[in-house]
Amino acid sequence: MAFYKDTEREQLRQLVKACLLEISKLKIQLKKCQKESSQKQSENNLIKELKEESQNKIDEKDRQLQKKENTINSLQDLLKQQEKQLEELQKVKLHFEAITDKPKTDLTSFQSQVYQLLPEKEDTLEHLYNYITSIGFSELSNENFEYLLHNLERKNYCHSRTHNNQTLWKKIVK
Repeated sequence: MAFYKDTEREQLRQLVKACLLEISKLKIQLKKCQKESSQKQSENNLIKELKEESQNKIDEKDRQLQKKENTINSLQDLLKQQEKQLEELQKVKLHFEAITDKPKTDLTSFQSQVYQLLPEKEDTLEHLYNYITSIGFSELSNENFEYLLHNLERKNYCHSRTHNNQTLWKKIVK
C-alpha cells in the first residue's frame, strides 16, 4: 500500500505542479492582457482627445464660417441699398437733364420740361398727373396739366385717344 500512496502523492505533486504551471501561464497571460488593456485604454483616451480636439476645431471653423456668412449678408444688404440709391440718383439725373434741357423751339420752357418728363408709355390723365406732381411740380393743378397736354397734342408732342370711356395720353418722341 505504501507504493500506492507514493504514486498517488507523486501524481498529486505532478498535478499540483501542472496546476501551478498553468496558474503561472495564466498569470503571464493576465499581465499581458492587463498591459494590452492599459495600452488600449490609453489609445482610447488619445482617440477621445483627438476627437474632442477635432470637434473643437470644427466648431471654431463653423463659427468663423458663420461670421463670414453674416459679413457677406450684411455686405449684400449694403450693396442692395447702394443699388437702390444709385437707381434713385439715376432717376434724379434723368429728371435734372430733362428739366435743364434746352426747350423745344415751339414750346415754352415749362411745356418743354413737362414734355421731357412725361413717360413714353400710354397712360391716363390721372396717372400722368400724379407722376408729374411726384417729380416736383406740386403746384400744378389737374386742370392746368390737362390744358398743357392739350397744347402738347395740338403741337404734335402728345396724342390722345379714348378707350373704355377713358382718355389715354401718349408722348410722341421727337
